[in-house]
Amino acid sequence: MKPRRSRDRQDYYYWEAKKKGYRSRAAFKLLQMNRTFGLIKNGYAVLDLGASPGGWSQVAVELGAEVVVAVDIKSMPPIEGVVFIRGDITKEETLEKIKEVRPEYDAVICDASPKITGNWTIDHLLSMDLARAAFNIAKQVLKPGGNFVVKMFQGEEIQNVYNEFKRYFYFKKFHSPPASRKRSAEVYFIGKRFKGLKAQKPAKD
Repeated sequence: MKPRRSRDRQDYYYWEAKKKGYRSRAAFKLLQMNRTFGLIKNGYAVLDLGASPGGWSQVAVELGAEVVVAVDIKSMPPIEGVVFIRGDITKEETLEKIKEVRPEYDAVICDASPKITGNWTIDHLLSMDLARAAFNIAKQVLKPGGNFVVKMFQGEEIQNVYNEFKRYFYFKKFHSPPASRKRSAEVYFIGKRFKGLKAQKPAKD
């Protein structure tokens, strides 16, 4: 990682990531969420969607995941203990490649961001599309009782997406870890204890 902006040069987590050998400051977001919610445990199979440059995959390995499969449309330098699939998470063929490596996962994690346009509404809606694409994969590969975390940009559509996701989990909430930048529009949907695809009826709360 090379400092590109003044906010990087002034950012605590940026320098901590460099010091600890993480590929991105986002590693600390997953570490913090894992401490709070126990998303990844020793021996888990973890699917990391939108993984490049690999900060979250590094953390998953560090947390004791037995299998880590990383997926991104961009290439990613190898990480020991991580299987990398180059593919678009919005495409059905990428899901098939994921299933070929392993049919079920204990946790699906996604820190993917759309290509930023600078238009708030467009960026928000693109983020919702990515979150839905990640969840479409998660629904088909998560074990019953599994965990899911995905990044979203706040905006008018976020409550609708939350309502779509929440009925599939016994525990669900939005969360912003301390490592998220204070001015960031990002928030994470946390879903724990996946109910499986039988959870089709809308939740009451």
